[in-house]
Formats: sequence, C-alpha cells, structure tokens
Amino acid sequence: MVKKTRPIFLTAIILGLLIAGCSGKTVISSRSSGNPDYEKQKIVITGDIEDGKEITVAQMRQLPQKQIECSFQRTTGKMESFSAAGPTLKDVLTKLGIDASKYKGMGFVGKDGYYCLITPEIIQNRELILALAINDKLELARDMRPARLCAQGEFGPYWVRMVGEIILYKEIPQKEIGSVWVFTNLVTGIAPYRYEYYGSKDDAIELAQIFSRFDNVSSRAFFTMKSADGFIKNEALNMVSKDYYIKVAGKDAPVNMAPNIKLGMNVKNIAWFSTNADAVVFPEKMQELIGEKRLACHKGVALADMLEEVQVRDIGAKQFELIGVDGENVRVSGKDLTRGLLAVGPKGQHSVVWQPGTDLSGINNLLRIRVVGN
Repeated sequence: MVKKTRPIFLTAIILGLLIAGCSGKTVISSRSSGNPDYEKQKIVITGDIEDGKEITVAQMRQLPQKQIECSFQRTTGKMESFSAAGPTLKDVLTKLGIDASKYKGMGFVGKDGYYCLITPEIIQNRELILALAINDKLELARDMRPARLCAQGEFGPYWVRMVGEIILYKEIPQKEIGSVWVFTNLVTGIAPYRYEYYGSKDDAIELAQIFSRFDNVSSRAFFTMKSADGFIKNEALNMVSKDYYIKVAGKDAPVNMAPNIKLGMNVKNIAWFSTNADAVVFPEKMQELIGEKRLACHKGVALADMLEEVQVRDIGAKQFELIGVDGENVRVSGKDLTRGLLAVGPKGQHSVVWQPGTDLSGINNLLRIRVVGN
C-alpha cells in the first residue's frame, strides 16, 4: 500500500511547491473564490489557430502561480503600484497546447473593447502574468476581471484590464510606407469633434475621416503610434476605424482618444502614426523625438531622418515627390532628400528648404511626401 501511494504523495508535494513558489507559502491566486459563477469566467484564444480555445479562471488557478510586486508608470507620469498573483501567459498557453514561440504578436482585448498588441520583443523579454488576485483579493474588481495582464517594465497601456480575449498572430503585416503627410495640412476641412479630457473639451479629429484620405488602407494592417518620448503602441486597424480620435488641442495633445481608453492609458504627445502605407507626422513633436536640425535661419527636422523614423525603407534607392498645399511639387532623389529640412514655422506653417547649391525649389507649406519610383 505504501509503494502504491508514494508516487501520488510525491506528485502532490511537487505540485504544491510549484503553486507556492519559492516562499513555501500557497500563492493566494491558487485558491478558489468559492463563487462558481466567478470561477467560470473565461479567456478565449483566437487568431491564427485552427480552432478557438478557452480557459476558465478555475482552470488557471490550477497552474503554477507567481506573486509579484507590480509597478508601472501611466502615460500621465503617475506611478501605480500593487501586489498581483496569477499564472504566466506562457503556462496558460502551454496548458492549451499552444507554443508561444511560434507567434510574432499577441493582441490582448479587454471586455470593455480596449486592445493592445504585444510585440515579439515584449513576449521574449518580459515574464507576462495574468493576474487572478490583486492586493490579496480573490475576486477582482469588475473593471479588472477575469484577469489583468501584468507586464513589468512596460508603460501603463500594456497593462490590459479585463482580459477576455487573446488574439494570436503568426505574422505581423509588414508596413510599406509610401506616403508621409503633415497632420495639420492633411486634416484641413475635417470638422473637429469636441472631446472631453480631464474636464476640458478640446478639438479632436476622427481617424476614420483621416483614413478616407489615404489611397490604400489594409484591413489587416496595424495602426502604430509613437510619442515624442519614444513610447510605441500598436492597435489592430479594426479597433481604431470607428469612434477613435486624435485630440489636437489642449493638454497632452496630440493624444489618442476613444470611449474604451481609460485616462492615463493614452499615448500623449504623439510624434507620428501610421497604417500599412501611410504615415502622418506632427513636426513639432518630431523635433523632440529625433532632434532639431538647423539650416541657415531655419530650424526643424531633416527630411531623410523623418522618413527613416516613420519606417520608409531604402530611402537612398527611391525617388520622391514633395507636394505643397497650394499644389506646388518637387521631384527629388533619395540622395537629394538628405539635403532638405522640414522647417517648423511660428504659425504652424511647415516649409521645405534645401541646402545651398541643390537648385531645388522650396515648398511653402508641405502636405505630403510620396514615393514615386526606385
């Protein structure tokens, strides 16, 4: 009888140690809340897999648990700290027979509609936890359940609340940026929406109306934003194609706004954003991001540096057309582009000036730079 029960007994000990972690104490998230309806809550896994999968809170509690002291900075600069416990994302996926290393990205969707793409760099370099208990509470608050993604070392927008779906991507569609627009000139004629932000109503432009001015927007594309301090966030295009705005005036502008983005989870001081083929720049913020350059009495951003920053590839091998708001245009090689400056004027006018000796015509107020050939 002893020989028959020893393997079971040892297995129980090993499982207990895994759940307890290094401290030898049971991690609180391994305990049931005692509420059957709560324990039945689930996260569904969709995307590039043959059949959708799902896992309940109760099933996640049976996995090895980790307790961590969390701390992250909101985009407002405010720090948020709390204790969290739950299984690692890797263990959750392994339980469902999914190899995380086969995927180039994962989209986390909150039950409130909030979305955040987790890139391969974050997946590889961070231990991502799906918290089932926060500050020793077995039942998460309604705006957190069924789980909260904890991404230690990342900014607030990556700490997705109410995780209800994880979308797996075997490939992230590659961008082929062929047009770079100056935001203020691109949106001329679009009526702004007055969006409330920290008690102030400021002008905001709906992304759907901006997209309507692009030549080609792929439904499979990712919408990428980068702030003046270097923070990058990606969204699935279908998540931003309706009721999603860029606030262009007031506090933290330019800043992304949507009903499902909680204050403090916004990307503020946006320097540029892009779809699959178009990028849009805010020259004043680009100066902060890539550095100010001077040419004679002008100051602004180097054209080639700006295009490289928004991921235009093989600049030196391409031909470009620069188009002004008044219809003037200049065709230049990628080599000549390195001799140009997008000057930031005192009244929001963005002119193109060239180094002496180029014999190229300037642009009084730039609308767009587009690739016209190799």
